[in-house]
Amino acid sequence: MKYLTRTGWFVLGWLLASTSANAAQVITPADASVTVNGGTVAFTPVYSVTSPQTNTLTGLGLRIHFDADALQWQGVSGTYAYGLQPVGVVTADTENFDADPNTDSYVVVAWVDLAARWPGTGETPLNLLTATFQPKTGFVGTTQIRTSASATADDASFQSTPMSVSVVVEPSVQVRALLQGAFVAAEGKMQDNLRAGSLLPLGQPFAAQGYAGTETTTTDLLETTGNDAPVDWILLELHDSSKPQTVVARKAALLQRDGDVVTADTGSATLHFSGVASGSYYLALRHRNHLGVMSALPLTFAGTPLLVDFTSASTGIYGVPDIRLHSGTYRLLPSGDANNDGKLIADGPDTDKNAILGSVLTSPANTDAQTNFQLSGYLSTDLNLDGKTVFAGPNNEINILLGNVLLAPGNSTTSTNYILRGSLP
Repeated sequence: MKYLTRTGWFVLGWLLASTSANAAQVITPADASVTVNGGTVAFTPVYSVTSPQTNTLTGLGLRIHFDADALQWQGVSGTYAYGLQPVGVVTADTENFDADPNTDSYVVVAWVDLAARWPGTGETPLNLLTATFQPKTGFVGTTQIRTSASATADDASFQSTPMSVSVVVEPSVQVRALLQGAFVAAEGKMQDNLRAGSLLPLGQPFAAQGYAGTETTTTDLLETTGNDAPVDWILLELHDSSKPQTVVARKAALLQRDGDVVTADTGSATLHFSGVASGSYYLALRHRNHLGVMSALPLTFAGTPLLVDFTSASTGIYGVPDIRLHSGTYRLLPSGDANNDGKLIADGPDTDKNAILGSVLTSPANTDAQTNFQLSGYLSTDLNLDGKTVFAGPNNEINILLGNVLLAPGNSTTSTNYILRGSLP
């Protein structure tokens, strides 16, 4: 406690010895463990006192211990004011006060109450302060923040629980993809009819895929025109490198006309998977009515964004054959999965054709049950993403579905009941 004068030391020592408490002064962290990726670490010690006395103590001298090779001390805020002494400076823990050689530094914060009624009018448990740390550059792993007592009241013991801090580098990625249904070959870009028709939802639409994420976009982003205009929502997934069927993380994002995938809230081309450590993962891409694809091999993700271009033939795809469609040098995700089951079927059980026909015929607006009725809306049966589901007539969805099934690489007999599956395990 280098900040105290000799007189201050004497006063603090006399006060803490002047009251018989027969109690334990207890410190527990508000959060037992936290995981951060480049952000700050907030440590909030919560103070309580065991019986018999809870409100007649003379204060507390508290050391906050940390590993200076892992965390950089930033300071304190929200400090409980009653009896507060000047906050100390970072000090080397040469005497190992907290019995942990890894936490090699500490800062002292102390409270003194001349009336021996600390914490005054406050009630326990109470938050003493918030100490802020910044992870050191290059540190990745787990460390702890501990506390010990530089002084307690007479006969009062001290108990504390550490907080575990995991510093990770979350996987970051930049992704490109093109959807067949919206693609305009002459432009090398996709149309944005759904956006122009004010049909794109503000919230992610992948409940049918079992995703319950809370991603939302903004009206400003949905009003963007040109190459960066949103075409539709897309769902990104990280899969376990040794178990490709296991999904580790998912994130909904927006797909722009030029093929860039961007964050839904800010439009950033760099996407992060929060709560996941850097490492090797398969990257998968899903859409509401286009077949999903996944990288052929696990990719190494770290803090520097990795570019994965699913529009390029050089980007390998999981499974054989490559199901993507060719349009010049571009590769497109095939459209036609109207019932969201991960495969295209034109004839037979679970056919996508029946899903399209059923949605048209059962629409309340189609009073005459006409097969050429144009059903408007943001629907998975709208295979060309023009804002309308059409079963029969110009610009119908069936031609897209049938063409993709008949021309599928594995359909050697051009059978209409051939099943074209997505590139996902």
